[in-house]
Amino acid sequence: MRRLTFRLLSIWIALILGVVLVPPFFKFTLFGVPLTYGLISSVLLLSFLLLVIVFARGMDQLESNNNNQKAVHEETHEDQSKGGEQSPS
Repeated sequence: MRRLTFRLLSIWIALILGVVLVPPFFKFTLFGVPLTYGLISSVLLLSFLLLVIVFARGMDQLESNNNNQKAVHEETHEDQSKGGEQSPS
């Protein structure tokens, strides 16, 4: 979980630094508005949504694995308790 969080956070920080450092090199304008601003803002928005989706899927997978392990543990615990309650006939 931490590994996924740190990876996604580092990707997000790299994208933000790219937004700060890259635009001064490109000075294209479209109707007086820097073209890099429009491209970078849309790319950042889409990349943020992609990171959220990846994080959500990772957490769902982690939760399902945890629930499966919990169910297996409860099953074995129930089997052990049933075995102890039976009296010999």
